[in-house]
Amino acid sequence: MTEAVLALDVGGTKAHGALVDREYRLLDEGFARTAGRDPGLAATLGLAAELLERARNTGTAVRAVVAGFPEYVSNEGVVTAHEVLDWTVQPGEALAGLAGGVPVRIASDVKAGALGELALGRGREHDGFVYVSLGTGISTAIVLDRTLHDGVRGEAIGFGEWSVPAELDPEWRGNLEGFASGSGIAARYLARTGTELAEGGARGVLQADASGDPVAAEIVDTAAVAIGRAIAQLVSLLDPPAIVLAGGLGSADTRLARGIRTEYERVASRRPSPPPLLSSGVPTNPGLLGAAALAWELATASEAAPPPAAGPASREERTA
Repeated sequence: MTEAVLALDVGGTKAHGALVDREYRLLDEGFARTAGRDPGLAATLGLAAELLERARNTGTAVRAVVAGFPEYVSNEGVVTAHEVLDWTVQPGEALAGLAGGVPVRIASDVKAGALGELALGRGREHDGFVYVSLGTGISTAIVLDRTLHDGVRGEAIGFGEWSVPAELDPEWRGNLEGFASGSGIAARYLARTGTELAEGGARGVLQADASGDPVAAEIVDTAAVAIGRAIAQLVSLLDPPAIVLAGGLGSADTRLARGIRTEYERVASRRPSPPPLLSSGVPTNPGLLGAAALAWELATASEAAPPPAAGPASREERTA
């Protein structure tokens, strides 16, 4: 019988799910739109149910389920924020109701991405790195000596909470994520122009920038500078071997990503031998493959766990 795990990478605009074997081959995959905050996780749970049904129909034994979510997640797998998605039941409980008794775990999506990078990407070259995920939101995960640093509460991911240099926008009162993430770039453009672009989100702003829109150009430029400087500050704090820029916007070859690199190198070069800023080395979604790696660990641990101790025998059993 074919064995697989169900891995899910849930983002602010889409969810990507796959049945993944032990060699990290995608046996089946699917996508669902999560735009609009996916109320009740209807799209996410629908995708999971569909892939589990396909597994049953093909005789594939699913050994574990792990989902990466774009929220703060405790070290016990409890989601503790509603910043991106409108979940109403703990996602782990909701997925467990679909999974038929196999182990289920929820992780922070950026941590799953870092684990995918560690196993299958830049981790082959570096024992440590800071993984910066830039997409709908912006966050980081820290890998030191091939170990993910979770933090006491599981919240060592809050790069988007950092402040923005005042000279970039003296009137800005929000954080880095609101200023420079995909959702932040789109919101700033709408606030400045009142225009809904045909191509929604940050990609629409990037297209407008490429077409010569001066407002879009200013927003892209300031977002790139803000992120590049913040990454340089991370390097000053942690002095890691490398930085990995990933995520839907971080991995794309755009003026935004190039601007981030330029500003980082300008600021970081003030000190000798700054760590390189690298693009992701994972050819397929690192968050998805990191969730798969966690799922196989979970499946192995579950199989190795001793069976629960038997309770006291009933009166009938004692006298039989």
